[in-house]
Amino acid sequence: MRIALTGGIGAGKSTVSAYLQQLGAVVVDYDAISRDLTAAGGAAIEPVRVAFGDEAIAADGSMDRAWVARHVFAETAQAEQMRHRLESIIHPLVYAAAQRLDSQVPAGSVVIHDIPLLAEVIDTIPFSFDHIVVVETDDEIRIERLMENRSMTRHQAQERINSQSAEDSRRDLADAIVANNDGIAALHARLDILWDQWQREITHAA
Repeated sequence: MRIALTGGIGAGKSTVSAYLQQLGAVVVDYDAISRDLTAAGGAAIEPVRVAFGDEAIAADGSMDRAWVARHVFAETAQAEQMRHRLESIIHPLVYAAAQRLDSQVPAGSVVIHDIPLLAEVIDTIPFSFDHIVVVETDDEIRIERLMENRSMTRHQAQERINSQSAEDSRRDLADAIVANNDGIAALHARLDILWDQWQREITHAA
């Protein structure tokens, strides 16, 4: 069973995927794949250098994420063009890596495709999904998390949220919405219900 998991930045998607992994799911983490591709020696480094210049590459040979964040996630037309150019480099490489990982998952497993920007890429991603799960959290909580966990200013956090698709776009894709506003115990309880539902579906299909 293939599940797409998505949610806006700071919504707690990684917490959800980690718990589902504890329950027995195999997780294909698109953020982790992207980090590998943009690490020193990664497959995306030279295309990024060609597209954006040496200043987009940090001293250690990795993509300079701070530089990219400043230039790609601002609310300007130029930033939007740069973001599309970056995505045209990164996304095909991520998809290819995800396909390799997905092909190795044993039959009868639940495989979670943890995809931050699913709403933006749903028409180009080379997978079909049995279920799509969206994690939702109030914007103020997301901003506080980004300020605390990623050392963003409030303005930077709001820009990153604004650069992503609107909540309605994610909701339109979902057949399950998981609220993450009221603590880890409540979150886990909601995920337990989903997990039991998926296990019943797998058993019935067998």
